[in-house]
Amino acid sequence: MTLGLLIRKVRKEDREAVYALIASAFERKDEAELVERLWEEHAIKFERMAEISGVPVGYCAFTTVTCKPDLSGLLLGLGPLAVAPDHQKQGVGAALVEEGLKLCRENNARLVAVLGDPHYYERFGFEPAAKRKFTWAGFDAGDAFRIIAPEDDDFDGVDPEEIRTLRYHPAFDMVS
Repeated sequence: MTLGLLIRKVRKEDREAVYALIASAFERKDEAELVERLWEEHAIKFERMAEISGVPVGYCAFTTVTCKPDLSGLLLGLGPLAVAPDHQKQGVGAALVEEGLKLCRENNARLVAVLGDPHYYERFGFEPAAKRKFTWAGFDAGDAFRIIAPEDDDFDGVDPEEIRTLRYHPAFDMVS
């Protein structure tokens, strides 16, 4: 992990810097505008930022997702995860994901979903969602759509062969 890295809650006064960080990390404003809309709609369950010497270098959010057929409990989606370009590949993103997943466990999240690089996210325990009969409502993302859920979860007795569809907050529909 990067020396001097601090992971902390995002405060309202951090939002302008977080917006700029996300836009820089993705080299466009779409994901930053997504987070801005999630803030406006109070749709973020957890969010953390990483900083070094008071300078924001990373950001991660977890929002509530829904499932059809219905699934009880806290269901979350990780994203976006953003790291400043000059701090990528130094453990900042991993530290944010690990801290976020710790919060998910502490709050008894039943399931956490992510859409991203399968090789990156498998190190945290994410497995292909299709393996557990979950799909993403957005589009068929193959192994890029992943989940973490307890192996022994019977998902409220839903037929184990029935496909369950997860949907992120509607604000995610604006990002392509």
